[in-house]
Amino acid sequence: MDPFVSVLIPTWNNVEELLQCLASVGALDYPRERMEIVVFDSGSGDGTAARVEALFADMRRGPWARLVLARSPRNLGAFGARAAALRSLGPRGDFVLSLDDDVVVAPECLRRLVDAAGEGVAVVGARIVYDDAPDELASGAGYFNRWLGTYAERRPEVRTACDFVTSCGCLLRRGPLQSVGGFDPTFYTSHGDVDLCLSLRARGFTVLYEPAALIRHKVARGGTRSAERTYYVYRNKLRVLRKHLPHGRRPLVFALYALAWLPRAVVASLIHHRGARGAELRAILRGIRDGLLDRRGQGPR
Repeated sequence: MDPFVSVLIPTWNNVEELLQCLASVGALDYPRERMEIVVFDSGSGDGTAARVEALFADMRRGPWARLVLARSPRNLGAFGARAAALRSLGPRGDFVLSLDDDVVVAPECLRRLVDAAGEGVAVVGARIVYDDAPDELASGAGYFNRWLGTYAERRPEVRTACDFVTSCGCLLRRGPLQSVGGFDPTFYTSHGDVDLCLSLRARGFTVLYEPAALIRHKVARGGTRSAERTYYVYRNKLRVLRKHLPHGRRPLVFALYALAWLPRAVVASLIHHRGARGAELRAILRGIRDGLLDRRGQGPR
């Protein structure tokens, strides 16, 4: 019998793309009676709840095991919403398929992720490509250097063990996920998936990248750039270092970041983001300050 899969999709004010995502989930080459879908609406104001409920009412004519819309009155962020959504899963389940609301899943994707999730594997990440440029990789296999505190991404063409994959399209084995407490909501958005994968690796589980499993992501090339996102990227990158670097390496790594990483980030902002230069620089500096202070949850608005 096929493993039972819980599809988890957090959303916020993105109903049109969410409905397209759900349509792609409905087209998966996987038995519907072995799947539940949990959509977590994180305080949307665009009619998301009504439209998802209408869609689920129609979908319930089919053999889906369970269809759930959970809601929060406020925006919990990508990882706050994922953490809350896990509490809405049904009691049975072998795997959780984590998706962003702006992805389109290829029909064979889930089957290939499940096939890759062998003994000891806790996470399998899909090959994430840009929706408007499907030949161009948006996210691949991530690696974390525990000596230098650096992050790198590679693009292997075959199934490969790595340190982390993105939560916008990955399959998580439910037992290991629960053993580390699930997603950490205090990351709010950005790097919560890195933290989760590194926590699982620290417990001896394997993280895999499976390029045969394809997901299209409707994001701008290079990722969305805003002062808010910049703040969380810098803050949470430092939070990951505080949590996952060997204790004795932290002083050296933070010194390297102060001498090399920060000046480079400031120069890049001055060169490439002249129109929003002041806002971006303030976001970088606030993010670094709050990361060093280990501030958590939603940041300054």
